[in-house]
Amino acid sequence: MTTITVNASELDVIRSREALASFAGALDAKRPTAWCQYGYKTELTFQDFLTAYERGGFGHGAVHRILDGCWQELPRIKQPDTDKPGSWEKKVGQIMVGINAWGKFKDFDRRNLVGRFSALIYRVADGRKLFEELGAGKLVDIVPLYENQIKPTRWNEDENSPDYGKPLMFQYETAPPSSNDNGRPRTWINVHPSRVQILAEGAVNGDFYNGVPLLKAGFNSLVDLEKITGGSAESFLKNSSRTISFEYDPMGQPSAMGENGEKTSVREAHEEQVRRLNRNIDSAIVTQGAKAGVLQTSIADPSKPFEVAASSFAASVRLPFTILVGQQTGRLASNEDKIDATKRYKARQTFEITPALTEFVTRMQQCGAIDKGDFEIEWPDIAAPSDTEKLDNVGKMTAAMQQGYQAGLTEPIFDSNELRKAAGYEERKNDGMPTEGDPGALPPADPGATSKQPIKASA
Repeated sequence: MTTITVNASELDVIRSREALASFAGALDAKRPTAWCQYGYKTELTFQDFLTAYERGGFGHGAVHRILDGCWQELPRIKQPDTDKPGSWEKKVGQIMVGINAWGKFKDFDRRNLVGRFSALIYRVADGRKLFEELGAGKLVDIVPLYENQIKPTRWNEDENSPDYGKPLMFQYETAPPSSNDNGRPRTWINVHPSRVQILAEGAVNGDFYNGVPLLKAGFNSLVDLEKITGGSAESFLKNSSRTISFEYDPMGQPSAMGENGEKTSVREAHEEQVRRLNRNIDSAIVTQGAKAGVLQTSIADPSKPFEVAASSFAASVRLPFTILVGQQTGRLASNEDKIDATKRYKARQTFEITPALTEFVTRMQQCGAIDKGDFEIEWPDIAAPSDTEKLDNVGKMTAAMQQGYQAGLTEPIFDSNELRKAAGYEERKNDGMPTEGDPGALPPADPGATSKQPIKASA
C-alpha cells in the first residue's frame, strides 16, 4: 500500500487555490469555475475593453457600426417651431464648426462606447484656471477623454447639499492612454466640475461609475472568436511549415557531420535542414538511409463555430448579425434587419446623444459662450427612404393610378405634386393635372357605366 504524505503548508496552499477558483464565476451552477476553465476573466477592467476595441475586429466594428449609424448626419440645434435657420442657429453653427465641435462630440460618444463613461473638458477663455469654477467667456475648445484619463479627487459629503455624492474636483491626464507617448509629458491637472461633462450610457441613477460598456456583455464571445480565428490560423501555419519526420532502419547507426566537418548529433543536423527547407523553397535535404515524410493534421472548418460566437456577440450589442458582419455569401441584410438596426440608432439618438447635446448647449448658455434662448435638438430621419426607394414608391403610386383609371375612376388618385413629393422633389404651383373642361380632361363619370365593354346581344 502506498501512502502519500502532504504537509500542512501544502494543504493550506491547495485550499487557498480552491477558494480562489470558487470565485472564478459561471452561469452554470453545476460548474462554478467554468469561466476559469474556458479562459474567461471574472473581473473586466477598462484596459480589457480598450484592447478589445483597438485590437479586435468585432469589438472595433461594433463600436463604429453603432457610432456611424447614430452619426450618419449631423443634428440641428435650432429654435423651436422654425424650419429655416435663423440668426441664432447660424451663430451656434459657426461656434460648433469653428472648433470642430461636431467631430469632437462624436469622439466623446465613441470613448463612452468603449468604457463605462467618457468625459468632455470645456476650454473657455474666461481668464480663470482650470481648477476654478467656469466663468463667462468664449468657447475655445472641447477635449474628449477616456475614463482612465480622468478621476475624481474630492467628493461632496454634505448631506444637505443638492450636489451630495458628486465630485468637487476632478483630475485629468493631459496625454492619451498609450504605451508609446514619444516622450510627451504625462501630467495630471485639477479641473473644476463645472468644466467637465460626463457621458455614461446606462447609468440612469446619475452615478457615472455605473455606466455599462458596450463590449462587456459579449466579452466572452470575443474571447471565443479570438480562439477560433487564432487557432484556425495557427493550424494553417503548422501545416504550411512542412514539419518533416525522418524514419530510420532500426538496425542502422546514422551519423551526422556539421558544415565545417565537425561531428554533430543527427537531431541537430536534421533540425538545421528543416529550418533551411522552410526558409527557402529551393532547399533540399539529404538523408543517410532514412525516409523523410511530412506531418500533416486535418484542419477543422471554423466557419460554424465562428458564426455561433459571432451571433452571440451580435446579440450582446443588439445588432443583427448581417448588419454587424456585413454581406456574407448567401446571407444579405434583410429589410427587417435594417429596420431593427435603424431603431437601435434612433433610440441612442433620443435617449443618449440628445440629452448630452442639450446639457452642452445649456451649460454654454450659462457661461455666455452661446446666446440664451429656447432651443431643441432635431435629428434627420435616418429611416427615410433612399432615392431608389422613393422612385419605387412613385412607380407603385402610378400603377395604382392606372388601375384606378381602368376601374372607372374619373379623378386621378394622386396629382403630380403628390408624386413629386413622394420622389423627394419640391412641389409646383401648377401641378400639371387637367381640370374639367380642359382638352385632356377625362369625361364625367356615368353612374351606370362600368370599366368593362358591354356585351352585344345576338339578333
